[in-house]
Amino acid sequence: MGLMSVSRADGTTIAELDKSFWSERATVVIEGRPWSFGKDGGARTGICESDPALRLSATRPSFWRQGWQVTSGSTTYEIKPAGVFISAYDVFRDGTAIGASGKGSFWTNKPWVDVPDDVPAADAVFLLWIAFLMRARAAQSAASAST
Repeated sequence: MGLMSVSRADGTTIAELDKSFWSERATVVIEGRPWSFGKDGGARTGICESDPALRLSATRPSFWRQGWQVTSGSTTYEIKPAGVFISAYDVFRDGTAIGASGKGSFWTNKPWVDVPDDVPAADAVFLLWIAFLMRARAAQSAASAST
């Protein structure tokens, strides 16, 4: 994936994300602040390097389900498939549907996430990261199942 710009709907760039080639890790600059997205056991984490108290984490509540639960401070998000044969994801905040995630086209795995403006930029970028990981895992699973 390499370097990717993350923009708001109005085209304003809010983050630059550089994915590690071989792992589910990335270095990210969100609104001028460096972050590190990585792994801690089964969880995926986001840590602000200039303020380590700012942390994000994502876990899968169940091995059998594809959804992820994302925690940012006292806010809990959930991102999960919109349906059985649908490639889109629904985004929930504290149990209420607030947005969606999809991909650019049939030919690309580049995701997008649409959430309200009151979702902090770091939370939105981390949700986008989790959506990317979900898509990459689904594509990898489909490829291994067809061989």
